[in-house]
Amino acid sequence: MSIDNGERRSLTERVYETLRSEILTARRRPETLLLEHELATEFGVSKTPIREALRLLVHEGWVTVLPRKGYLVRPLRFEDVREIFALRRMIEPTLVVEAIKRSTPAQLDELERIVDAQQAAEDIDAALDQATAFHVGIAKLANNKRAERVLLGLVDEARRMNHLTPALGRRVQEDAEIKDHRELVQAMRAQDIELAHEIMERHSRESLRQKLEGLTQI
Repeated sequence: MSIDNGERRSLTERVYETLRSEILTARRRPETLLLEHELATEFGVSKTPIREALRLLVHEGWVTVLPRKGYLVRPLRFEDVREIFALRRMIEPTLVVEAIKRSTPAQLDELERIVDAQQAAEDIDAALDQATAFHVGIAKLANNKRAERVLLGLVDEARRMNHLTPALGRRVQEDAEIKDHRELVQAMRAQDIELAHEIMERHSRESLRQKLEGLTQI
């Protein structure tokens, strides 16, 4: 029985989403070798959707090609961490300033609820979901779709770091993290552009310090 294009896309999407999630949550750790035939057996599909899913992950930078060998889950280097947070420091303080100009009280209430959910989360995954929603939510308020997409990719990179080092993951619910998020919302409510910019800068610097410290434990 032949498989139509729609079914093949569905299989590819299932493999892609599963592999991507496993990479982000460190169930497939950096430098893990991925072989098409082994994955095909694991997922119970032909090599075609496996190959297509891996190509998507290569395009996004999560895996690299090893010619005539297979694919490798991309390693995480100190330089990667520095680049990720350098980019975040370039765009997030500017995004929060723009968000202040565009946001409504109701939208800031929603940001506050996200912080409440982050603090109340019962596990690290749930807390990371809310932390992601908070940072990406600010980009949404700034109404910059391209920056939103870039930021989501950077936040996903940070998410993988948190899962690779459990001590880092736990920090997402620590008082200092929650305090920064709450103070940022307060500065946005007060339309204090200088303070909001400063808080976001400080938050990014501290995140970089923590990630570099955590990377030595991987």
